[in-house]
Amino acid sequence: MKIHLVMIALVIILVFFSGCLSSPVVHDSAQGDLHAHYEYTEGWSVGLGCYERVNGYVYNAGNVSADNVQLNYNLVNTGTGTIQDSRSIFIGSLGQGNTATYETVLDGECTGDYRVDFSFMK
Repeated sequence: MKIHLVMIALVIILVFFSGCLSSPVVHDSAQGDLHAHYEYTEGWSVGLGCYERVNGYVYNAGNVSADNVQLNYNLVNTGTGTIQDSRSIFIGSLGQGNTATYETVLDGECTGDYRVDFSFMK
């Protein structure tokens, strides 16, 4: 019984203090009338391992609708400059003054140091 409690305590400690956890990094980006605000944080889970959770919103500040809006994210290893993972988020049509929120996960490795690069496509 004591061994089970010790094992459970060790698992909780290892998960809680894993080396992949950090403070959120916040960015803003604009291309013409489209403005994006996003933040990403490192995380760890048993199923995913180390990952970057990206969430934010895109806003159309223009006077006309923006069609086929797509957001592209790359998880880049800062040491080598290689792309570890990529995700595209299709927003579709974004009317004037409208906002769309989103969330995605980029898969990393626990031994890497990463940054998230962003671009619009429309």
